Amino acid sequence: MKIVMYIESKSPSILRKSLEPDAASGKDVRVKFKELKDKLVIQIEGNKPSHIKGIINSYLTLINVINEIEDDKNGE
Repeated sequence: MKIVMYIESKSPSILRKSLEPDAASGKDVRVKFKELKDKLVIQIEGNKPSHIKGIINSYLTLINVINEIEDDKNGE
Protein backbone atom coordinates (compact mmCIF):
# COMPACT_ATOMS: atom_id res chain seq x y z
CA MET A 1 0.00 0.00 0.00
CA LYS A 2 1.30 3.44 -0.92
CA ILE A 3 -0.05 6.78 0.29
CA VAL A 4 1.11 10.16 -0.99
CA MET A 5 0.20 13.32 0.95
CA TYR A 6 0.61 16.86 -0.39
CA ILE A 7 0.80 19.36 2.46
CA GLU A 8 0.56 23.04 1.51
CA SER A 9 2.94 25.17 3.54
CA LYS A 10 4.73 28.50 3.39
CA SER A 11 7.85 26.75 4.68
CA PRO A 12 7.96 23.09 3.65
CA SER A 13 11.58 22.80 4.79
CA ILE A 14 10.55 23.48 8.40
CA LEU A 15 7.86 20.80 8.18
CA ARG A 16 10.32 18.33 6.72
CA LYS A 17 12.94 18.99 9.41
CA SER A 18 10.28 18.59 12.09
CA LEU A 19 8.86 15.34 10.71
CA GLU A 20 12.04 13.55 9.61
CA PRO A 21 13.13 12.50 13.11
CA ASP A 22 9.81 10.67 13.47
CA ALA A 23 10.10 8.96 10.08
CA ALA A 24 9.46 5.34 10.83
CA SER A 25 11.37 3.81 7.95
CA GLY A 26 12.07 0.15 8.49
CA LYS A 27 11.24 -3.21 7.01
CA ASP A 28 7.47 -2.70 7.45
CA VAL A 29 7.17 0.99 6.52
CA ARG A 30 9.12 3.38 4.29
CA VAL A 31 8.69 7.15 4.45
CA LYS A 32 10.08 9.63 1.91
CA PHE A 33 9.87 13.42 1.90
CA LYS A 34 10.15 15.83 -1.02
CA GLU A 35 10.00 19.61 -0.87
CA LEU A 36 8.30 21.60 -3.59
CA LYS A 37 7.91 25.37 -3.81
CA ASP A 38 4.91 25.62 -1.50
CA LYS A 39 4.25 21.98 -0.60
CA LEU A 40 5.76 19.08 1.25
CA VAL A 41 5.18 15.70 -0.37
CA ILE A 42 5.16 12.75 2.02
CA GLN A 43 5.18 9.26 0.54
CA ILE A 44 4.42 6.38 2.90
CA GLU A 45 4.68 2.75 1.82
CA GLY A 46 3.91 -0.28 3.92
CA ASN A 47 2.16 -3.62 4.14
CA LYS A 48 -0.03 -2.95 7.16
CA PRO A 49 -2.78 -0.35 6.73
CA SER A 50 -3.04 0.13 10.49
CA HIS A 51 0.64 1.19 10.69
CA ILE A 52 0.21 3.61 7.80
CA LYS A 53 -2.92 5.07 9.39
CA GLY A 54 -1.04 5.60 12.66
CA ILE A 55 1.80 7.39 10.86
CA ILE A 56 -0.62 9.62 8.94
CA ASN A 57 -2.50 10.56 12.11
CA SER A 58 0.75 11.33 13.91
CA TYR A 59 2.06 13.46 11.03
CA LEU A 60 -1.21 15.38 10.66
CA THR A 61 -1.19 16.19 14.37
CA LEU A 62 2.40 17.45 14.19
CA ILE A 63 1.70 19.43 11.02
CA ASN A 64 -1.28 21.17 12.65
CA VAL A 65 0.83 22.11 15.68
CA ILE A 66 3.65 23.45 13.49
CA ASN A 67 1.22 25.44 11.34
CA GLU A 68 -0.40 26.97 14.43
CA ILE A 69 3.02 28.02 15.74
CA GLU A 70 3.94 29.52 12.37
CA ASP A 71 0.60 31.38 12.20
CA ASP A 72 1.12 32.76 15.72
CA LYS A 73 4.62 33.93 14.78
CA ASN A 74 3.26 35.70 11.72
CA GLY A 75 0.37 37.25 13.63
CA GLU A 76 -2.33 35.49 11.60
